Amino acid sequence: MQIHAIVELEERTLTLTVGTREGSQNPRIGGRAGTRLRRDGKEPMTTCERSGGFTLLELVVVLAVLGLLLGTAAPLAGAVIQADRRQEAQRELAEMTAALEAYYYQTGTFPATLVAAGFLGVHLHPGVRDTVVLDPFGAGWHYVYSFTAVPNRATVYSRGENGVDNGALAEEHVSFVFGAVPGTKKTCARMRVIVEALAHHIEAGGSVAGTWPVVRAAIGLGAAYDNDGFGTALQWTAATHTLSSAGPDRYLGNTDDITL
Repeated sequence: MQIHAIVELEERTLTLTVGTREGSQNPRIGGRAGTRLRRDGKEPMTTCERSGGFTLLELVVVLAVLGLLLGTAAPLAGAVIQADRRQEAQRELAEMTAALEAYYYQTGTFPATLVAAGFLGVHLHPGVRDTVVLDPFGAGWHYVYSFTAVPNRATVYSRGENGVDNGALAEEHVSFVFGAVPGTKKTCARMRVIVEALAHHIEAGGSVAGTWPVVRAAIGLGAAYDNDGFGTALQWTAATHTLSSAGPDRYLGNTDDITL
């Protein structure tokens, strides 16, 4: 004798077949939907099939794995963004350093601001929407910029990852531009031109008496050669044929004077 029963458990359907061995009074239980019997009919074959879907335990495991992945990905994404901003700050500070030196070479001073006319767009390429002067950590603010006459130096720096201005000495991304570098370079370049002009003038029997503007005009140079690379007037000593620049500190008689 066989008894068929259908049991529903957590969205699964299981068909149980109760039967007996041939010649036995003890019932046997097996099951699945559509239970099959042996061909000889002596003992039922029992199997169990699972319907589609996930158990609660499986869902909990999947959600836990997803949580771990998200928890790991978020810090990594933040680190990549910060690294990109650091590289951007370093690249833009290098560009501004070169631009400030070029501006000083031409004018003998530093620009009043990073967006001053004659600086941005002339010596410093502005980029899209002037982004080159925007601090990547500054939430839309410009890089911090200042300059002093003594020492003759310009300072530009980024606020850093915390977005707070802690001062140039406390920040990681900072550039100091000393006017002595481009100023001395320009002074030496001018003096080379002056030496050549003086040599030709003296060889031709020309006079070198008088102040420097007088001599400069006599040797055929323009008024731009009245000053050194720092914007200070050159001094000419006719008795010794000596031309002097006051140097970076703009005061004659100090150790930084440049003499020809």
